[in-house]
Amino acid sequence: MAGALLMKARSASVAELRRRARNMTTILHHRGPDGFGVWADSHVALAHTRLAIIDTTNAAAQPMHDVTNTVHIVFNGEIYNFLDLRAELKADGYQFRNRSDTEVLVNGYRKWGTELFSKLVGMFAIAIWDSQAKRLVLARDRFGEKPLYYAERPDALVFGSEIKALLTWPGMPRQPDMAGLHDYLTFGFTLGPGTAFGGIGRLQPAHFLICDVGKRPQIHRYWQMPMPGDSASAGSTEDLKQELIERLRQAVKSCLVSDVPLGAFLSGGVDSSAVVAMMSASHGAGIKTFSSGFGFGDYDETQYATMVADRYKTDHNVFTFDSKVLGSMADLAWYYGEPFSDSSALVTYALSRETRRSVTVALTGDGADETLLGYARYFAYGDMRRANPPQGERRLGGLYMPSPKAGETRRATADSYGFMLERFREGHKLAGYGLSMLPYLGYCSYERLLAHVTEGVVPEEAAARFDQATYLPDDLLVKVDIAAMAHGLETRAPFLNHELAEWVARIPTDRKVWDREGKALLKSALEPLLPHECMYRTKVGFRVPVAKFMNEEIRDQTDELLLSERFLDRGIIREDFVREMLAAHRDGRQGHGTRLWALLSLEMWFRTWIDTDCNRRLEDAEDPFAEFMNVDGRSATPEVQPHDAA
Repeated sequence: MAGALLMKARSASVAELRRRARNMTTILHHRGPDGFGVWADSHVALAHTRLAIIDTTNAAAQPMHDVTNTVHIVFNGEIYNFLDLRAELKADGYQFRNRSDTEVLVNGYRKWGTELFSKLVGMFAIAIWDSQAKRLVLARDRFGEKPLYYAERPDALVFGSEIKALLTWPGMPRQPDMAGLHDYLTFGFTLGPGTAFGGIGRLQPAHFLICDVGKRPQIHRYWQMPMPGDSASAGSTEDLKQELIERLRQAVKSCLVSDVPLGAFLSGGVDSSAVVAMMSASHGAGIKTFSSGFGFGDYDETQYATMVADRYKTDHNVFTFDSKVLGSMADLAWYYGEPFSDSSALVTYALSRETRRSVTVALTGDGADETLLGYARYFAYGDMRRANPPQGERRLGGLYMPSPKAGETRRATADSYGFMLERFREGHKLAGYGLSMLPYLGYCSYERLLAHVTEGVVPEEAAARFDQATYLPDDLLVKVDIAAMAHGLETRAPFLNHELAEWVARIPTDRKVWDREGKALLKSALEPLLPHECMYRTKVGFRVPVAKFMNEEIRDQTDELLLSERFLDRGIIREDFVREMLAAHRDGRQGHGTRLWALLSLEMWFRTWIDTDCNRRLEDAEDPFAEFMNVDGRSATPEVQPHDAA
């Protein structure tokens, strides 16, 4: 979805507004291949591309309007409790003309105004034009499953589900935000309300924006996670385990509302396996599940997914990928719209393409680690903070603000976790930054974490809260949403049902994890339901052997990009430092895989979005990775291993 609110009514004609909105739908067609809609008046334009999932008839098309023609809406996502809200609204006399969740939002806004958002269970990016109040309202779900970007221009407030929709607006500048790129080099993604583009922002999760005609936007938060121990459930560990399973089962069940085929990603890890187990309880055998891996080394763990598939007799599909996934590098630079260095996006993109051949909706296990404390780094962070003196605080203190004084624990807390997440260490920046980045040596990216310090909790919990605010919405959920929606596939994450997450958050930390076992409560609760081997093994997740690829399959492309005159003239990293990184990586002196990959992704972004204003994917002649594509221009189709459940 996308649109714009004119700062001055009729500063562009209605016909011109419709034309601009149509351009937005064209560039977002992949997100909604089932149809498009455009509506405009003298103040606003609303645009929508439709992925038809609930009520696939034309009656549920967007933009949608209420019976009084004063509330107009476009929205991306799913509202899982829409039937309950619909019943409540019908009892109050509100009229409904279709079966969609969108009309529940239309009437819900009429009844509750912006209080509506706190009543929703689901994932959403919503735009509402209240023509009576002359007010635009934008809202985003609590965890940020659905993206929403906006830009304040002299002539309009422009918004959309992806940055590329905003870039179709006339006069939208294409300037890199170097402070944002400084953060990108630190963390591997841009985070917070800023983006890699100057002047383009990101509405934060659990926030809504109000913009009245002629006024500046105002942003409000409508939800935040409760604290551990707040009204915690009483009872034994066994009681908690039983309630966790029941709440997870209900969360999964709510995600199964669909009028189109539905399945699940199944990695064989705890989280996706738990989702499949809960789905089977509702749907029985034959659920379509999808797994991926690489056909060499320890990068293929599909055997664990197969164990779960056998247990629940799913219709399981395994896809084995190889270096041909690199053929989608130019696709990813275009679809993501920002530099994005999470290499597992390659696999997620490829798996989503294959999954979409069979289903329109896929459930995932995303969000469990951040709420149930699943990452090993949370325990390492606890060790750092409990050391005497605490470890991992600000490095190269002469470059930045003075080290915290006694009692200034907030900055020390943020610094320590920033140190754990860093891609380019501060020493790398000091030695390697080029002229364009030198001004940012005086700013430490750890500062971006200060707003997300949670006081009064143990370090492991504090680390998870950092991830809930940054890594989850700005890396993991971006990765999955963009990769899946590139193929018109909707993903749903039951672990991010906010009612489930709130209940988990209130459990005291030592009741969720014990003996340094991540997600101990969840694993213990799942023991009767899942193979032991799937739960009690080292967590891996989607991995791509990019270090190997850059040494072997794309050695020449890596040199071509990172030693090119175009890249070096950007002044981001000095040539001598790039050459030293490449040499050290290749002779085994130091592993620079994640840093070199971050630079490759950054350069592909520059070439796609900054060096040109044509809003298209790089042509094959411009694409350094074109040799990995099939003749039809797509990255190669993987080897498919059909699996018959035992």
